[in-house]
Amino acid sequence: MAFAIPDSPEGLQELLADDAKRTEVFADPESTKEFLNKYSAAVDKSGDIAAQVSESVQATITDMLKEQEVRDRPDHAQIEAEIAASFAKPGSGAQRNAAYNKNAPGAPLDGVVNSLGEMARLINPKIGKSDAQKNQYAKLEEVRNAYSSADPASAGFLIPEAQRAEILQLALEQSVVRSRATVITMNSLTQKIPFVDSTSHASSVYGGMVFYWTEESAAITATEAKFGRVELSAKKLTGGARIPNELWNDAAALGSWMMQAIPAGIAYFEDDSFFGGNGVGQPLGFNTSDNPAVVAVTRNTASTIKSEDIFAMYARMLPQSLNRAAWIANPETVPSLLGLQTRILNAAANDYVGGSDAGLIQGGSVAGAPAMTILGRPLIVTEKAEALNTACDFAFVDLSHYLVGDRQAISLDSSEHSRFMNDETELRIIERVDGRPWLQSAITPRNGTATLSAFVQVAAG
Repeated sequence: MAFAIPDSPEGLQELLADDAKRTEVFADPESTKEFLNKYSAAVDKSGDIAAQVSESVQATITDMLKEQEVRDRPDHAQIEAEIAASFAKPGSGAQRNAAYNKNAPGAPLDGVVNSLGEMARLINPKIGKSDAQKNQYAKLEEVRNAYSSADPASAGFLIPEAQRAEILQLALEQSVVRSRATVITMNSLTQKIPFVDSTSHASSVYGGMVFYWTEESAAITATEAKFGRVELSAKKLTGGARIPNELWNDAAALGSWMMQAIPAGIAYFEDDSFFGGNGVGQPLGFNTSDNPAVVAVTRNTASTIKSEDIFAMYARMLPQSLNRAAWIANPETVPSLLGLQTRILNAAANDYVGGSDAGLIQGGSVAGAPAMTILGRPLIVTEKAEALNTACDFAFVDLSHYLVGDRQAISLDSSEHSRFMNDETELRIIERVDGRPWLQSAITPRNGTATLSAFVQVAAG
């Protein structure tokens, strides 16, 4: 290279700001690897510096890929508009950066292949290719190599953005969390999101901001707000399947199967970790004791849910979240929840007996799927909630306070070798995503002592 290798983070920042030097460094994967090796040898390879180098390089190359995409990608405005419109459902969190993104890494591949079935066959080395298919494959390989420079740990061929958005659209219809969460586009493997460092509204808001009534010309009392940062770090969600070669050889049938199986798999296993993940190599779930903002209400009676539990949980929800919150229930809690429809308060006995607890649970239309509500908020029954009588079997949550970090890249690869004697081809899907609560603490209200949160559970029995 025709310039000195920097020996400090400051020198690296200066080099990345120089268009000519940056272009030379990232001209191809080989020059990038050479530069990183030399730079690593020139500086202290502590964890902090290594992380800083990785994040700076990823962000820089991502910007370069975006610029290249703007110049080279064909116009797919109609595709974008149709997919974006399909996500714009009232009350859904899906429109928050989860739909089609013209700057996503796979966007340059729009129009290169028409379906996932066609792509799966195209990347299989044992299947012969026409000249046109060789050109398609070359474009897939070009984008894969460029993206692997920004994300060296990535593997496989990126799915075109139009197909990725369609997969997520289908997954959203089956997901609990992503469709209601705040989805953040991640331009690198890590993304820091600010949050208000607030634990109490008793005397201030926003972690220390106070307003005073002030006389004209009187001195204004200085106050300040406190902020922290939530770090999203893209985790690797990997899916695999063994597909009979009879199906593999039928591009149309293979594509139809993939567009059912992949969205369902992504939705299920994303949700599973968004609910209960421990944050180690996977997202940190909202419905666990590791969530720093969880409020747990004492269960009235073991192994059941009673009206008293529901009323207590409702009272602990942040008031500003009451128009967005939803009830999340394990199927084992349903009998006791439905039983609440046949209970009223007997004032003399101070207990709920017989009769009708009118208005607590409402059912949906007979003609459609049951859409039950409790106190006017949706009831979602899912096996991803923990078993009956645990702290996570029944919850009241506002998932807009949950962050989903989306790398906005799904890769696909295949191998016919390991299952050769079974006449099967192995398929591998990789997505990079993270999730964690945005709210970092329960809040003490202005008046009252019981803390409030966007994540309320009933405690174990």
